[in-house]
Amino acid sequence: MPLLWVGSAQAASFDCSKAASRIEHLVCDDPDLNSLDSQLQGAYLGALDRSNHPLDVKQKQLAWLRQRDDCADRSCMAVAYRRQIKLLSAISDEPPRCGGSTTVEIDSCALEYSHRADRELARYLAAARNRLTDEAKQAPTPQAPKTALADLDVSQTAWEAYRKAECNAVYDWWSEGTIRGAMYQSCWLEVTEARTEHVWSTWLRFMDSTPPLLPDPTKH
Repeated sequence: MPLLWVGSAQAASFDCSKAASRIEHLVCDDPDLNSLDSQLQGAYLGALDRSNHPLDVKQKQLAWLRQRDDCADRSCMAVAYRRQIKLLSAISDEPPRCGGSTTVEIDSCALEYSHRADRELARYLAAARNRLTDEAKQAPTPQAPKTALADLDVSQTAWEAYRKAECNAVYDWWSEGTIRGAMYQSCWLEVTEARTEHVWSTWLRFMDSTPPLLPDPTKH
């Protein structure tokens, strides 16, 4: 059941109760900047995961933080956040497709894609759970988000069982060919990416103009 109450839950990547600097207070006091900061954190973690050069990503992020801190107002900061989220979401050192000429090489590449999809889903689920937990603290009727959170956990367990059964069926279908491992991982990747998109669409977007809590997972 979708949430009907839309609040200004604190979604920043840091604890707003400990905000000290001018920039931190601007982020915590403005709902849009609060959401953008959370989105940036998700985009940054995703970029670190997808890049073969995470140190470069960290250094560029530190340089961006210095630029952001030079902003004089929220308008400048919002532009800076949106630009950086877009840049981070575009970072990927993954090949366009799995290469290699042997079954072992192809299976290894496909397995890595599946693992990355698992980590991406875990980030989006964590953000969804955090949103529901925050809304349970602030909503006029806290029981609704509490029940939704419990139902989300039940649905995730059921979905994991479905994914395993679905991809086992694919594996069994290809059991007489050496491609069966790659086909299994391809199923795993496709089903997992679809779940991540669903979690984002259902739990991390808002019914008004508030930016989503994490970037659209289909855009990188």
